[in-house]
Amino acid sequence: MKRRVGGLETEFGLVCVRADGSRALEPEAAARELFRPVVAMGRSSNVFLRNAARLYLDVGSHPEYATAECDDWWELVAQDRAGERIFADLTTQANERLAADGQDARIHLLKNNVDSAGNAFGSHENYLVDRRGEFTRLPRFLLPFLVTRQIVTGAGGVAAPADDEDGAQFVFSRRSDHMWEAVSSATTRTRPIINTRDEPHGDPTRFRRLHVIVGDSTMSEVSTYLRFATTDLVLRAIESGRTLPELALHDDISTIRAVARDLTGREPIALANGGTTSAVEVQQRWLDATATLVEDGDRRDREVLETWQKAIDAVATGDRSWAATHLDWAIKERLFGQVTERRGVGLGDSSIERLDLAYHDIDPGQSVFQALQRRELAPSQLSEQRIEAARETAPRTTRAHLRGQVVTAAQEHGVDHVVDWTTFRLTRPGAMPVQVLDPFATSLPTVDALLEEIRSLGGARSAGGTGVPGAGAQQPPAV
Repeated sequence: MKRRVGGLETEFGLVCVRADGSRALEPEAAARELFRPVVAMGRSSNVFLRNAARLYLDVGSHPEYATAECDDWWELVAQDRAGERIFADLTTQANERLAADGQDARIHLLKNNVDSAGNAFGSHENYLVDRRGEFTRLPRFLLPFLVTRQIVTGAGGVAAPADDEDGAQFVFSRRSDHMWEAVSSATTRTRPIINTRDEPHGDPTRFRRLHVIVGDSTMSEVSTYLRFATTDLVLRAIESGRTLPELALHDDISTIRAVARDLTGREPIALANGGTTSAVEVQQRWLDATATLVEDGDRRDREVLETWQKAIDAVATGDRSWAATHLDWAIKERLFGQVTERRGVGLGDSSIERLDLAYHDIDPGQSVFQALQRRELAPSQLSEQRIEAARETAPRTTRAHLRGQVVTAAQEHGVDHVVDWTTFRLTRPGAMPVQVLDPFATSLPTVDALLEEIRSLGGARSAGGTGVPGAGAQQPPAV
């Protein structure tokens, strides 16, 4: 599949504290305060926005943002960054209301995967794959790549045995310790690397949705880009039918933990066939295998290969000079090393944990990552104009374009509506749903007719007609 649709679901950590650091509001109360403008806009804590993304409150009071469908990985990064900005604005509004009420309370949203109590939450990748392919064949080749991908795209962090500050060590990914199965239909109880629940969000006779839940939430635009771009290349290689690297691992779960702790990427890991390999070797062999698919004139794919190679080399050679300003794990490795040396503390010190959390804070005034960006010590690949445009505008080359048009028109004309990934409908008697099962569709007569109906209903209201009872005439807030 040369052209693939993908999307990213990000759960944000939420905490509300007083000035002294003690908890001010329980997560449920803080989440209600955060989502107050969202509920005012859509009478729900689960809404689709004008950029066709989904904003909602997930189980456990985790604010979540799911990007619209993208077929360009830099566009996906822009849509992901737009989600950060939207939630940052909601956080600012909530904190202003709390301050106006005289409360000593401040909400923080963190784009990370593990909180201070060790609870994990997700950053889930979705990839469109062909229904006609042998889905059960994918894990055989994909798992070794995903287990070792953390040496390229991990968020970095500190892992330590309970109550053992001296045993703390830097790792590529803390998420790795929260994986319990290689492949499963579950997402939380026995958290797998690949989730097999069959929800295609498209024509079920043509498509499946590959749901990868092993990835870290990443702040670096380069890290996020590489998560999707490299995985897309590997999927294309698997789908091509060519001879592929036979790298099935003896034990995926024990290996993913070992790889997280091997900062050289060179430690032997056992293969299912009795041999051994290493994390660096697995990544290099997949890069070499996918390179044979890339045409010389394909600038975008060449960019992926070149950046991927730089990331592998940073681990293989130990030369972090490029990675330390581009990849989350290496940025943190350098930052934590500087702090521990300057303060004379170990990695298990509580100040490092606070620094890690602050790195993932999405508030521009609180975020350590954004402070590093301003000092050009972290990447800023996308322009401000592109990120801001992604807040209001859906991707134009996928079905998201149609959903964005419907949501925008309905909000502008005050017409009640319900949309999901595949279906658009007005909430009025006799209204028929419009279904869009092709993720690549950007124009449909049925959607054009729905847009015309929305405009006519809005015109009737503004002309003094009866309109639609309960229609959302209130203009949406800046979310």
